[in-house]
Amino acid sequence: MTPTWTLWTGDDATWDATLTRLGQHSVYQSSSWGRHKVRSGWEVIRVDKKSETTQIAIQILIRRAPLGVCIGWAPGGFAGDISLLDHSFVASLKSLLGAKVVYLRCGMMTKETEAAQHRFLEAGLKRCNNTIGAQRSMLLVVDSDPETMLAKTSGNWKRNYKRSLRLPQTPYIWSNIEPTVLERAYQSMDEFKKVKNVTLGMSADEIRSVLDEFGDQLLIVRLDDEEGNVLSIRGALIHQDYAWDFIAVTTPQGRKNYSSHRTLIALASAAAQRGCTLLELGGIDPVKNKGVFDFKQGTGAQEITYLGEWEQANPSWARRAISRIISAKAQ
Repeated sequence: MTPTWTLWTGDDATWDATLTRLGQHSVYQSSSWGRHKVRSGWEVIRVDKKSETTQIAIQILIRRAPLGVCIGWAPGGFAGDISLLDHSFVASLKSLLGAKVVYLRCGMMTKETEAAQHRFLEAGLKRCNNTIGAQRSMLLVVDSDPETMLAKTSGNWKRNYKRSLRLPQTPYIWSNIEPTVLERAYQSMDEFKKVKNVTLGMSADEIRSVLDEFGDQLLIVRLDDEEGNVLSIRGALIHQDYAWDFIAVTTPQGRKNYSSHRTLIALASAAAQRGCTLLELGGIDPVKNKGVFDFKQGTGAQEITYLGEWEQANPSWARRAISRIISAKAQ
């Protein structure tokens, strides 16, 4: 029997176990992330395809538009055997959604290889010209001993860390997280950086949603001044043996004290104590965002180039039109 794409009907726990079995490390394919996005109006579907010995699966966030148009976004991308990916996928997705037009963009967070690129092209997917996220990122090997972490850092990074030690306060795991406090810290950073038309943080409602769905899998480290005011907050989402850098906010006063260096090392060490082996530091752009790149590179993290964002539509003529709209909104 020829394998076909079908709707996944299992529960969340089984889905997460399947991701682990298929080698999918991305937190953005997890059931917790899916539930979080449902709160902001997305519909979540999961589809898979099985052969006698292998399987491919993906969780897709769906927005339904007028006239039977469905737009899908799948951060993290496909899990499992991509040799099962073929031209039938987007047509099957259209049928499963009961749509007249379907567009899918998936952000693959597996290492880029020529074989994988060839497979995607053979399956009729096109690489996105304008992307939502970054294709390049950094992976930091974590250790429960802060001194071991520091030994990997660059000379300049070490000097800045030592400058941060002038503060007598110590970073601590923030257990009773107050969304409004975190929101205000983001607002302070927004006002300081003054990036036109860009909000760098999350609202209190978004933070509450993440807290509700991830619980203690959201690990946050905080450093305050002597009066208890936030200087720097760093947080990660724990998924399998990865920690995914998720929250990074340092107030103007914290920047003067190099507080972000203290919270990064503290977060990495705490993640290791929770059983993580890697901290995914998020996207990098050495040209457009050199300061962030230098900070991440200085930790001793290794750069990785992901397979990145790909798109497909049915009917095919819809791909370019919808892609332009998505790219324009993402700017």
